[in-house]
Amino acid sequence: MVHKLSEGSLEIIMNGGHYDKPIMQVLGSKKIQGSGANERFRLLVSDGKHSHSFAMLATQLNDKLITGELSDYSVVQIDRFVTSLLKNTGKGEKRVMIILDLTIVAPGTQVGKKLGNPQTWTEDSAAAAAAQPAMQPVSRPNPVTTFNIKPTPNPALDSSILSSQMTHPIASLSPYQNKWVIKARVMSKSPIRTWSNAKGEGKLFSMDLCDESGEIRATAFKNECDKFYDIIQVDKVYYISRCQLKTANKQFTNLKNDYEMSFTADTVVAECMDEASSVPSIKYEFVPINEIANKSPDTLLDIIGVCKSVADIQELTQRSTGRLLKKREITLVDSSGGAVVLTLWGSEAEKFDGSTNPVIAAKGARLTEFNGSKSLSCLASTMLRLNPDLPEAHKLRGWYDNGGANMDIVNISARSGAYGGGSNEWITFAEAEARQLGAGDKGDYYSLLGVLTFTFSDNAVYKACPQEQCNKKLVDQENGLYRCEKCNREYPNFKYRLLLGANVSDPTGDQRITAFNEAAEAILGKTSAEIGQMFEYDKAAYSQIFEEVKFKTFVFKFRTKMETYSDEARLKTTVMSAQPVDYKDANARLIKSIKALSGVEV
Repeated sequence: MVHKLSEGSLEIIMNGGHYDKPIMQVLGSKKIQGSGANERFRLLVSDGKHSHSFAMLATQLNDKLITGELSDYSVVQIDRFVTSLLKNTGKGEKRVMIILDLTIVAPGTQVGKKLGNPQTWTEDSAAAAAAQPAMQPVSRPNPVTTFNIKPTPNPALDSSILSSQMTHPIASLSPYQNKWVIKARVMSKSPIRTWSNAKGEGKLFSMDLCDESGEIRATAFKNECDKFYDIIQVDKVYYISRCQLKTANKQFTNLKNDYEMSFTADTVVAECMDEASSVPSIKYEFVPINEIANKSPDTLLDIIGVCKSVADIQELTQRSTGRLLKKREITLVDSSGGAVVLTLWGSEAEKFDGSTNPVIAAKGARLTEFNGSKSLSCLASTMLRLNPDLPEAHKLRGWYDNGGANMDIVNISARSGAYGGGSNEWITFAEAEARQLGAGDKGDYYSLLGVLTFTFSDNAVYKACPQEQCNKKLVDQENGLYRCEKCNREYPNFKYRLLLGANVSDPTGDQRITAFNEAAEAILGKTSAEIGQMFEYDKAAYSQIFEEVKFKTFVFKFRTKMETYSDEARLKTTVMSAQPVDYKDANARLIKSIKALSGVEV
């Protein structure tokens, strides 16, 4: 089969013109930088008349090359591309073609040879073409990369940047360029963060930007933080120029770009009032929830699901800094039959409203694993959208509202310990013993529906160190002061904390359990401060609390581990959480068990 190439198309493109969907041949490829998701490849392409080695493959097309689908001698149709001028040391500027999308017309194994006799295209040939206007092809602006920048009222845009008529694709930016303008949409913007160390103090915020060619992180410090934070809004499109480019720190960003931008005193930002729709919104690579369990911890994932349930907001203290953190866990489900917990932090956790079961799209959530239980957690860079205008979101909404809400699900965030489980499984004490849970080195976790049959009220409340990051029991100095051995300090005040011992029973057995402060508060229905006050001033009310909770039923999540006391091995079972029974859920489980055991439809 004869494959006809678009002869002369390279000359037009490299002279700044546009050629619609040229047919070219790939003659070779070379890896030029990066690794993994950040690999970049340069291609030697031919149109039959000329060949040129400054064609870059967009990172989203790397798989075609790595898997061998795109190989030497392949004939391709270049469906989308952009060009950019790069600084070429000592030789002015060099134009580079960045291939954004292509269709393989014929694989290299089928073609098997170089087509035509292409001559290497050089900058000299471009100069010669420019010197002969009669032979110069009519050049039409590339609609992907060319925009007329119009003045806006924003004072941050000065007149010098208005003279630039060509915006650069993000994928083409590098530290070797000094004159560029990008037109990009703001995908996300972090809150302002402050720092203080021996070198001084300051503030910063970061944002993630995207255009047709790719994504990049930008950060503004100190004065630039104050100048631009209120100007820049999420989902709006801006012209940005005069930023410093440096190698990206992959510890803090998951974007597929080897570089990141820092705002400087010369940085120019202006909102784009026209053609904003030509810049794409966030690009997602959604992973079905039932496939998340097979992913490695610390992977950054894009997920979309319906919010099926929302936990109450929780407060906890960061060990390293003593800072108070707020979090909220929400459970997402999708049509794959999977469910996963997504943890929101800070203001996102406080303002979240899941009462309408919204569809949630999250880009760049971190996968975490704890004792076999996998869940997702939002980072400062995670992009969260409620009820986004996406085809996947509309499809999920229809699925959930038309029966999906009642679908049996596999909650991967409920898998724990040494057993595989599959769904959010409740087991009995007899089953936990049969599975030898707790016999391992790290301990095991399991959930159980049980009754609180006895509580030990003696020593259930104690006076603890008032420091947020310390819960050590204080020693009463008998002089109005309390000493913390851990902090090596004396305090005139304290805080109450709970350490509850109790017995839990189910139809197969019983177990002595220990519940620390938050879990004990959930069981007793009072805060540690309230119970401490009763212990000091109203012993009858204090005793009544422990009596009233007896024979109440909870869904417990336990951690169990074999520990040695005085050379005797004993199983220690700690309550991680205790929740009231959702009888609709409990009945569904019971009916499912009856079906499984008897084969009888109920």
